[in-house]
Amino acid sequence: MITLHAYVLRELLKTFGLAILALTALFTMGGGLYNVVRSPGVTAASLLSVLPLLLPIVITLTMPVSALFATTMVYGRLAADNELLACRAAGVNVHRTFLSAVLLSVFVTAFTLLFGNFVIPDFMKRLDRFARTNIRDIALQQLRAQGHVRYGNRYFMTAERVEDVDDAALRAKGLPTGREIRYLLIASPTFLQLDGNGEVERFATARWGLCQFDTRAVMLRVTVYVSDAWDYEIGKQSAHIDLQKVGPVDIDLPMPLKPSMLDLKTLLRWHAAPWESAKMQPRIEEFLVQLGRHRFYADCAQRLGQGETITLEDDQGWSYRVEAERCTFDGKRPVLVNAQVEMGRPGQPRPTRYEAARAVLIARALPDGQPIVEIRLEKSGDRPVLEYNPRADDYDTPREKPTLSLDRLQVPQRVLDELKSYTPAAVLDPQVALPIDGELVDARVKLWASAAKLQRKVAALVHFRLGYAGSALVTILMGAALGVIFRGARMLAAFGLACVPFGSVTILMVMGRQLGEHEGTEAVGAAIIWAGLLLTAVADGFIIRFGVRR
Repeated sequence: MITLHAYVLRELLKTFGLAILALTALFTMGGGLYNVVRSPGVTAASLLSVLPLLLPIVITLTMPVSALFATTMVYGRLAADNELLACRAAGVNVHRTFLSAVLLSVFVTAFTLLFGNFVIPDFMKRLDRFARTNIRDIALQQLRAQGHVRYGNRYFMTAERVEDVDDAALRAKGLPTGREIRYLLIASPTFLQLDGNGEVERFATARWGLCQFDTRAVMLRVTVYVSDAWDYEIGKQSAHIDLQKVGPVDIDLPMPLKPSMLDLKTLLRWHAAPWESAKMQPRIEEFLVQLGRHRFYADCAQRLGQGETITLEDDQGWSYRVEAERCTFDGKRPVLVNAQVEMGRPGQPRPTRYEAARAVLIARALPDGQPIVEIRLEKSGDRPVLEYNPRADDYDTPREKPTLSLDRLQVPQRVLDELKSYTPAAVLDPQVALPIDGELVDARVKLWASAAKLQRKVAALVHFRLGYAGSALVTILMGAALGVIFRGARMLAAFGLACVPFGSVTILMVMGRQLGEHEGTEAVGAAIIWAGLLLTAVADGFIIRFGVRR
């Protein structure tokens, strides 16, 4: 039996290998590489760089079909050459010869499961990084070949000549360099900007231009430094500029962390903790910023309404004592009526005092996420802002100002300590009550809906990946059985018939994935995916039991 299984398995592997080579070459040349070749500015070197990234993806996708073809052809030939009849005459159970097909299906399932969930996502990220880091080279080739480059139907740029720039020269000018920041030196560039209707909105020319491509963020950021430039803007006068920075212009590139580009481990983590996903993180951070602003305003209004004093500090050690007759709200911001602010620090004999009929508290976040506060003292009617300067000769005689801003103040520590308890997990947990109202309640409900949608999408994708890998177990065995039944010249018909359950299972998995992404049908979607595999397995047993004589 070992000799027989080895013989059948050897024939299967030979046919399986040839089928993979043929299908991989067909899909790679006719699909992946064709789309790459059609992209503007692609060189032969780019094709050679992309090919190793495309091959594993194509092999994983074509392997189940190749295995199905191999089992149908090999078992059909065994039946046509009466080799299975000889096995039966020798007292060998023909059903046991299907062990080789089972081993092949297990290998294909394991390979597809491993590569589809762990290796291919990494290659997809590499393809994305390759495209992003080669944006400059693509623009260079397109400018040299066509003389122009464009983004959508809004931004156009032409060039008389383009050149590379040495990184050492750029660093000497104080410009950042690196693998993700690259440059092009452009001679006689022209820039054209159109509006949404296709009309010219802005036109500029220059003697020289240095174009910077920054791919560190999700959005491609393009900045152009021009010299001896003329800027023509519709409806305005033209301007001559010796040296100007144009941009940066953010160009939307594919998001590098789509669920389809993630490995199984990351998908399961996102499903269990959706606040860790790349899509949810910025939205939750923005919500927490709004929540911090809301809590700071509420804390200030409560303390001032009770006649207490608010004490704020800045990063220089200055202390600001704020009092007000009463506190109202202008939209979301607290407005202090008849406000008084005393600014001082230890060791100062007298504080600087400000008085205003109206003062507005403004809280916002710096780009690094650090919250800061601004006190804006404003003139109200004929009452200006009064400043009592301790360094003036007459401290009791104020200076009048129309408005005054005291900024870069820090949020009180008691508010920051309260905000630490509002974690991203708490924001997405309906069982955790947050001190919010109005728009923040609506924003939180939208976050819940987005998190639930992400979880459904991830769950459907996981079921689809596992189901696609598991489909080889049932479809390949059916191909072997049909090859025995449709022997001889009808082997191709057997392969075509075997493709029917394979295609049906694939369609059911796609349908199940789509249903699984919608609210209310997620359980139905998963059931459809696995029911299709179960029915195919039952059909395998029926065909082998009643269609293939032992």
